Amino acid sequence: MSKQMHQLDDQEDPGRAGFWNRRQAEEEQNTSPLTSQARHSAFSEQGEQGMGKRNPFENWRIKNEADKQELLLPPNSAKVNNAFGLIWQVLSTVILAGLITATLLSLWMPGNLIPRNLGQKVADAVTEDGGVNPTQVVEGVLPANFPVNKIGIIVGHRGSDSGAVCANGLTELEINSNVATYVQQNLIKAGFEVELLDEFDSRLSNYKAGLLLSIHTDSCEYFNDSATGFKVAAALSTNPGQTSTRLVDCISDRYANITGLRYHYQSVTTEMTAYHAFAEIDPNTTAGIIELGFMNLDQDILTTKPELLAEGVAQGISCYMNNEEVKRP
Repeated sequence: MSKQMHQLDDQEDPGRAGFWNRRQAEEEQNTSPLTSQARHSAFSEQGEQGMGKRNPFENWRIKNEADKQELLLPPNSAKVNNAFGLIWQVLSTVILAGLITATLLSLWMPGNLIPRNLGQKVADAVTEDGGVNPTQVVEGVLPANFPVNKIGIIVGHRGSDSGAVCANGLTELEINSNVATYVQQNLIKAGFEVELLDEFDSRLSNYKAGLLLSIHTDSCEYFNDSATGFKVAAALSTNPGQTSTRLVDCISDRYANITGLRYHYQSVTTEMTAYHAFAEIDPNTTAGIIELGFMNLDQDILTTKPELLAEGVAQGISCYMNNEEVKRP
């Protein structure tokens, strides 16, 4: 009998060793009251407490991925809705502010501050007896009691110099004075208040009137055969727009039809549109200037028919002041 067998015999319970030991262990496992689910839970608890403990780097990776997912907000999340709500609130405020600004600007356009056609204002304000009722002047267009029926006539160069001088001694001042005097007489008969002013009259400062017109005559020098006819221009410094355009239309139409002289519009200069008196008068006063004709080729009508010239000027002023119709060519 070998030594190994003696060792087996020496054990108190030889059946618990070797093959029999393994078989018995399997039977005990099968008959154990622990189910597979309980064993799984037990191993899970063991994993969390012992050998199965999760790697800390694994925990960091999972947390990092979770943070990234939080950045990708769903479209209907509270943060996204709040952001879009803020953007819409800002846009609504900007749009509302724009509408309010546009409305205020439309109410405060220069067209509302600049007097409309003074001829229409005069026609509305003039009573049946030819007088002016200041209360009928449109409120907000002209200051209260503005003298819309008043007309100022500047006699070119009067009180300053003789103006242009021809070889035969004819002066511009002489022509201007004769025509201006007749213009004043015609307009007074038409029911207007008219006063004659010097070239640099002190009354021109902040001058208030329905119209101011300066009367001049063009050079006595010969330029060419085309240097004949009259010129008229409105002030650029005051009342731009319809009032200035209508003033030019009225005077050029009536003066050309009555005198037979042609409108030499192509030779209107900045000395006319930027005439010194235009910068002195009240901004509500419509102003213009006329060159009656050329003292060379038009000298005959300028010297022999001043009443005719004055009639043309007066009719042009009445056309503007009374808002009469002008037929454009």
